[in-house]
Amino acid sequence: MNKNLGFVERLRWRLKTIEHKVQQYLLSTNETVVADTEYGQVRGVKRLSLYDVPYFSFEGIPYAQPPVGELRFKAPQRPIPWEGVRDCSQPKDKAVQVHFVFDKVEGSEDCLYLNVYTNNVKPDKPRPVMVWIHGGAFIIGEASREWYGPDYFMKEDVVLVTIQYRLGALGFMTLKSAELNVPGNAGLKDQVLALKWIKNNCASFGGDPNCITVFGESAGAASTHYMMITEQTQGLFHRGILQSGSAICPWAYNGDNTHNAYRIAKLVGYKGEDNDKDVLQFLQHVKAKDLIRVEEHVLTLEDHMNKILFAFGPSLEPFSTPECVIPKPPKDMMKTAWSNSIPMFIGNTSYEGLLWVPEVKLMPQVVQQVDVPTPFIPKELLATKPSKEKLDSWSVKIRDVHRTGTEGTADNYMDLCSINYFVFPALRVVHSRHAYAAGAPVYFYRFDFDSEELIFPYRIMRMGRGVKGVSHADDLTYLFSSLLARRLPKESREYRNIERTVGIWTQFAATGNPYSEKINGMDTLTLDPVRKSDEVIKCLNISDDLKFVDLPEWSKCKVWESLFDDNKDLLF
Repeated sequence: MNKNLGFVERLRWRLKTIEHKVQQYLLSTNETVVADTEYGQVRGVKRLSLYDVPYFSFEGIPYAQPPVGELRFKAPQRPIPWEGVRDCSQPKDKAVQVHFVFDKVEGSEDCLYLNVYTNNVKPDKPRPVMVWIHGGAFIIGEASREWYGPDYFMKEDVVLVTIQYRLGALGFMTLKSAELNVPGNAGLKDQVLALKWIKNNCASFGGDPNCITVFGESAGAASTHYMMITEQTQGLFHRGILQSGSAICPWAYNGDNTHNAYRIAKLVGYKGEDNDKDVLQFLQHVKAKDLIRVEEHVLTLEDHMNKILFAFGPSLEPFSTPECVIPKPPKDMMKTAWSNSIPMFIGNTSYEGLLWVPEVKLMPQVVQQVDVPTPFIPKELLATKPSKEKLDSWSVKIRDVHRTGTEGTADNYMDLCSINYFVFPALRVVHSRHAYAAGAPVYFYRFDFDSEELIFPYRIMRMGRGVKGVSHADDLTYLFSSLLARRLPKESREYRNIERTVGIWTQFAATGNPYSEKINGMDTLTLDPVRKSDEVIKCLNISDDLKFVDLPEWSKCKVWESLFDDNKDLLF
């Protein structure tokens, strides 16, 4: 059970879940609508948003066959066409995962579905399509109205699509033996197949197949970036928004991860040798919920010391297949990516590191790593086998830029995590774009709106209430309704921020540029893409006001960049 939440908060969660179901029932209507897809017809339902905007909802549309039986761990297969009209008025089960509040394994292997939302199925002209890939560390998350409700987007002339994909070992287990055809990244291959479905079918829902934007947050942003750099998706979409994540974040790429299949097999009772064929045969017959239950025990103490955060996630595929998504390290894929020719919008929240509040509470001694931050030295640099003197000099640089006194503090540690895990990798993406993208713009933002009047479920899970600062995932509060959302006065600062944030995102989706003088507070700004010649990166700071400012974290990022002075080819 999540120890960050007390009894009252857990009880409140249960009540909110019930309240949300009742609310969503009351906001549905008896009006239905039928749309054609290449696999058969689907029936959606008309709903009302929190602000009484009518929209059409198609939920639980299959974009792949259920990945069960022999298809477990394998690349997804196209769905089987159906006769008649398929009811798509309610969402399907989420991927198998441990519920973060109640520590209960939930979900189903039969999870490869997507949802389509729009306020007009037959508009006068096709509308921009926005495809949302949820985050959750590649181990939790779902495409549901409890988490990612479409309400705020339904005021806009867009088609919103939210997708599900396999998580954890079921989505990312990898084996070396080519004849077994489990090279890994099945969860990313799910996303590829979903994008193919959207490209081929969005016009049936009023969408423009030539104006598709993929966006995501955290692991969803890393996924979006993988979709931008894999050859599998060339031509399937036209813009990308990366919110607090990329493929080159330290947590978003596991390199060779083939050893963890044997580890998890032993945890669920396998007694045989480390033989891929036997391991796979055993794991294909283990209950999915039993497999996911033991996943948290796969990483060793050494893995934790080396800052490996997840046992299963995107990894280097050990052999090539027609569906291969990651044939080489993402930094190398970025150099020749087809998406170097499309616009990118990338950014972070202003205090990502608040994500580590639970770790600091549970293990206060971790703040000592600020004093000797060797574990945070980028893996690429450690792979050069540097001398002890070089390691010490890198460590001192990191310490000095984050430590504000004679000893590291909790704030220093979380600041270090902000830069290491999120902000500095985003800057490396920008550098790569400048080096290899032929003039395609990249815009940088910083989400800095702090309020607990509205709160996203993930924040409650990580730190409860009463913590100041704009944490990882706080931006989601103002893009999506959730079970914790409620109707706000339209004069409130929170409602104004919803309008502004959704306006910026949809403007970028429509035009490839987030600027519009119609967006509240933007008419007095000049908003430029980041340029290679810029001495300081400027960002759109999104708070109670919109400002185009020097990135406040720039000086710290420059110190991190200096770690690569002798290995500049490893930076991007």
